[in-house]
Amino acid sequence: MISIFSFFVGLIIGAAVRDQFRQRQNMGEALVANTLERLNGLHVLLNNVTLATNTGTTQIDHILITEAGLFIIETKHYTGWILGSPRDAKWTQVIYRVKNRFQNPLLQNYGHVKTVQSLFKLPESAFVSVVVFTGSAELKTDLGPNVILLDQLLGFIEQHREKVLDERQMAYVVGRIEMKRLGRSNETDEYHLNHIRSRISR
Repeated sequence: MISIFSFFVGLIIGAAVRDQFRQRQNMGEALVANTLERLNGLHVLLNNVTLATNTGTTQIDHILITEAGLFIIETKHYTGWILGSPRDAKWTQVIYRVKNRFQNPLLQNYGHVKTVQSLFKLPESAFVSVVVFTGSAELKTDLGPNVILLDQLLGFIEQHREKVLDERQMAYVVGRIEMKRLGRSNETDEYHLNHIRSRISR
C-alpha cells in the first residue's frame, strides 16, 4: 500500500524535474542538490523556493524536509579565504590579497528561516539554518557551527537529532510550502531581483 508521504511526493516529482535544468544554471546550488541525493532516510528537497514576505519576496536556495525538521540552506559558491564571525554584518573574501566584502550569509539566511517559520506552528528547534560553501573557499575564521563546506553537508544533516516530524507532518509541510511558493518563471525572478535592488538602494 502506498503511504501518504509516498503518494504526496509523487505529486511533486513533475515540479522537481522541471527544476533540474534551472539548478544546473547555478553551480553551487546544483552541487548541493546532487550531494543531498545521497542522503539516507525519509526526506524531500525543495530547490529555489521564492516566498512572499510583508515587504516583497525572499528566495531560498534549498529547503530540506526530514524527520529531524526543516533545513534552510543558503549556498555560496566562492573561492579564496573567507573571514568573519557569526555576528558581523559583512564577511570578507580574500583572493591573492584582493579583499571583497559580502553580506553575512547567516544573517541573510536568518530572514529565510523566519519566513518559513511563519508558515507553521512548529518549535524553533524544528528549523535549522545552514550555510554551505561549495567552491574551493577556505574558512579561515570561526564562522559558527552552521557554516560548513560541501563535503561536510551530509554529516551535518545526518548527525543525531531528535525526531520532530512524522510522515504525515512532513507531507503537510511539503504541501504548504508548495502551495505558498511563487510560481517559477522569469517574471518571478525579475520581481525578486527588483525587490533586492530597491532594498540596497535605500
